[in-house]
Amino acid sequence: MTGPDGPTLTDVTNLSEVSGAGSTSTTTEARGAGDAPRASRPSARAFPWAAAPDADDAEVRVARRRWYGGAAFGLLWQALLLVAVWTDDRSVAEHVSATLALAVLYVGFVFAPEAMWRHGLRRRVVVLAVLAGYAGLLLVPVGPAAVWSWLLIVALSGFVTARLWVAVAVLGTVVAAELVVAAVVGWDIASSSGILFAPIIAVSIGASMVFFGRQRAAEDQLGVAQDELTRLAVVEERARFSRDLHDVLGHSLTVVTMKSALAARLVDVDPVRAKAEMQDVERLSREALQGLRQAVGGYRQADLDAELVSARTALDTAGVAAELPETGDAAAEDARSLFAWVLREGVTNVVRHAAASRARVTLTRTTLTIEDDGTGAPDVTEPAGSPRVGGNGLRGLRERADAVGASVTTGTSDLGGFLLRVERRPR
Repeated sequence: MTGPDGPTLTDVTNLSEVSGAGSTSTTTEARGAGDAPRASRPSARAFPWAAAPDADDAEVRVARRRWYGGAAFGLLWQALLLVAVWTDDRSVAEHVSATLALAVLYVGFVFAPEAMWRHGLRRRVVVLAVLAGYAGLLLVPVGPAAVWSWLLIVALSGFVTARLWVAVAVLGTVVAAELVVAAVVGWDIASSSGILFAPIIAVSIGASMVFFGRQRAAEDQLGVAQDELTRLAVVEERARFSRDLHDVLGHSLTVVTMKSALAARLVDVDPVRAKAEMQDVERLSREALQGLRQAVGGYRQADLDAELVSARTALDTAGVAAELPETGDAAAEDARSLFAWVLREGVTNVVRHAAASRARVTLTRTTLTIEDDGTGAPDVTEPAGSPRVGGNGLRGLRERADAVGASVTTGTSDLGGFLLRVERRPR
């Protein structure tokens, strides 16, 4: 359809489609999701504490922080071995030489990862083998008690070798070597001196590494899933906003263009009808403006139904049994946006901090309650008029609630964990 003196319908439609460009770019963004760093998506064979060979500086910094904290804790227990070395019946010179030999192992244990972070499996295995060989030689200056230092090799292999099977192989080798030492010194002596318990401790450390490694992998996968859900929500919201703009403005601007062109032609031959056409143009413009305001208002508000879907997905991903309403229809219309923000913050707290296995969301016309069976929080119960609730997230919720005449309270839930409730005050 064409106006003789003005833009065509195709021109107007093309203009309205500009608003949809964001959805096209976000579609490209969605296709690029697979380009995330490999370290954030550990494979089934990878040990998730290790930094990948192609890790960037930020990922290496995270690996270092994890490693040095655990290494310092592991070295604390080696004080017992040093006490054992200095309390046997050997000479002072032998005590000093044994201590220096152990000190070399400890330094190597702490700083060996620096030779592994940005290298592949072969380099890591070589460094680990060198350190393990040196630990074996400690039997000469230290004696059978050196088996207790081999626990550090088990811990090191779990943190930096980047493959779970390598850590398991190292554990099996260390346990076998400890049993050989116990057999050589005699089972009775090994039992009375405690050496016979070293294999048990090594297995315990190895099992702990596997357990915490799997937990770390689950946390990483949950973080990736949450990021993906957030990104997809942004993509969908942009697409929705583009559709709303097209629906609101496309038809209205087309008609406005046609009527304006018609009025321009009639102004000399039929001024009365030209005036009527321009009045219609004004009316249509006002209607389009009102529709645009409504679309922008909806864009700025959180959607309760969408948050319920996102919450269910996040809880399922975290392995938390969720009891949630299917829709937010029970909530009052003027409370839905606030409830959506509270739901988002509350579920985030459950997933990240509560260590919960069960969560429950209860929704009524004027209240939203989120409960879990997790660790809860000390001294969480606060009066309704308290100026502060929890951390920054909950403080932000209180500010939102105060702005719309609602109250936020926290406490201990019937499930035994944390309770978060927002209630709209009567008007």
